[in-house]
Amino acid sequence: MRKDLRIRRVRAAGPDPRFSRAAPFRFSAVAVLAPLLLAPPFFDAALMGAGNPPDEEVVVTANAYPVPFGNLSRTVSVLTREDIAELPVHSIPDILAHAGADIGSRAPSGMQADIRLRGSSFSQVLVLVDGVRLNDSQTGHHNADIPIPMEEIERIEVLLGPGSSIYGADAFGGTVNIITRAPDPGVRATVGAGAHGFAGGSFSAGIEKGALRQALGVAFSRSSGFRPDRDFHGVTLSARSRIGDATTLAVSHADREFGAEGFYGPAPSREWTNQTLVSLSRSHQAASGVRADVRGWYRTHGDRFLYDVRTPGLFESRHRTHATGVSARALKPLGDSAALTLGGEAGADWIASTSLGDHSFAWTSLFAELGWSAGKRAFLYPGIRVDRYSRFGSALSPSLSGGLWVTKRIRLRSSIGRAFRIPTFTELYYRDPNHEASPRLGPERAWSAELVADFIPADGWLGTLALFSRRERDVIDWVRPSPGEKWRTANIRRLRTDGVEVGLRHSPGPRAGVETRLALLASGASSVDYVSKYVLDYARVAWSSSAHFSLPLGIRSRHSLIYKRRADGRAYWILDGALSRSFPRFTLGIEGTNLLDGAYQEIRGVDMPGRWLGVTLRTP
Repeated sequence: MRKDLRIRRVRAAGPDPRFSRAAPFRFSAVAVLAPLLLAPPFFDAALMGAGNPPDEEVVVTANAYPVPFGNLSRTVSVLTREDIAELPVHSIPDILAHAGADIGSRAPSGMQADIRLRGSSFSQVLVLVDGVRLNDSQTGHHNADIPIPMEEIERIEVLLGPGSSIYGADAFGGTVNIITRAPDPGVRATVGAGAHGFAGGSFSAGIEKGALRQALGVAFSRSSGFRPDRDFHGVTLSARSRIGDATTLAVSHADREFGAEGFYGPAPSREWTNQTLVSLSRSHQAASGVRADVRGWYRTHGDRFLYDVRTPGLFESRHRTHATGVSARALKPLGDSAALTLGGEAGADWIASTSLGDHSFAWTSLFAELGWSAGKRAFLYPGIRVDRYSRFGSALSPSLSGGLWVTKRIRLRSSIGRAFRIPTFTELYYRDPNHEASPRLGPERAWSAELVADFIPADGWLGTLALFSRRERDVIDWVRPSPGEKWRTANIRRLRTDGVEVGLRHSPGPRAGVETRLALLASGASSVDYVSKYVLDYARVAWSSSAHFSLPLGIRSRHSLIYKRRADGRAYWILDGALSRSFPRFTLGIEGTNLLDGAYQEIRGVDMPGRWLGVTLRTP
């Protein structure tokens, strides 16, 4: 399998001696206490991090139609563009790491990364842009190739847990929905430079003429790399036109080239990827109260991989995937306390590949969700969806979720749902001397349940405690009985994942905030003797803390600290930070990543950069 030339034995592998936990712990006390020691004297107001206070009427897409935050029955992290501006991040995967995602990066600046949620694999997370599916049918490694400049993001919503009753396939561990910014007049620009020959920037402009609003955005980044054959450069373009409040046309494109030394083997590899997304949507509000939305889209992704740049044409593969689809949904109010959503989708995916061959499939779906609420105190959302695939059969995905405000400061929530995922073309058709895919693979399925308590201990504070469990069947993975044999794709009979999540957020004012979250997971397949390549690679312990606040002389401080201990024993700390000061015409900032300069690997065998420092200049 081109994407999986590296051999990883998750169960048996011990921690790499280069990644000893002793050195990072010398810094841990200071690092952990820093946000609390520095923040209080300069707190002067506000919201920090993912999520929103329960009294805010912020709508999210955890249901078939948006609902007020106070009526949410599911666990959702929401980061607005204001929240993102207060985080020391450089890419969308960096942002997602602050919303509960377990990110596995092979390169900085989001050049290539895997997104995992609640112990899922990278293929078990659905990525959407304005509700349009972005998951690639070739391999889940491409799901983070998101063709949207960061400056064009309005907010990012991360739904934890199953979402197949709303979105269909792949919404196993969770769903990421990137909502783009509405076109608005004005010009914004950012430029930056830093270590390892890094240079980057973005530019966006919007105009308004009568009912027509248009926006253009471009972002670029390049680096000579922190070591040979780890250079990269990328460009992202976007254009959106909106006519009134009903019709939107969006076109976006991303083009990337990067050195991939060590990504899939010991050779100096190189990879080129590109993705284009086109969507057209229209909304209509009838006098009867019925709201209807119709959307059509086309997506294409290209991937060229050269295993060894010293031997061009040898062990080289090229892939081109396509996806097209249409969707329609309608919301019908049923009195003052209920509403019914009905909808359907249809689409097709196909691939032309030098190593996988030419393949395709088509799909259709129907879904329904009922929303009921007793004022703002209790709410219930039963839903169901059926998907039909031309080669994988049918999948039924029911769900039920609800919540109750026990008091003004305590809310209880619970949900249960079924999810499924179909195999990618790589899992079905890839073959090389060390790998053999099976075209007989079937879909994987899971039941997931969660129980959540939200509490407000005092004004400006919000805490969350969540317990969840997932029971998977026919899980797709690359496995082998012993190290000397080939990796083969198979449907693992049963897998169980259990976890607990704890979060606490303090918002003392509009210009300061602190948030911390902890996730503990356990996953395993009982009574199965095999070596797993991907499914059992998860973060057993994940802790993160972030803070932003004001310092004297008008300086703003933003920093975050992340600790992870993976199932195979690897453990690492990552401290990022930034300082900035605003002037009448611009904002000047300095920023750093991996400030502890620790050696770490988010994906086994792929080293990440050490300490990095840079400067930025942005317009208001």
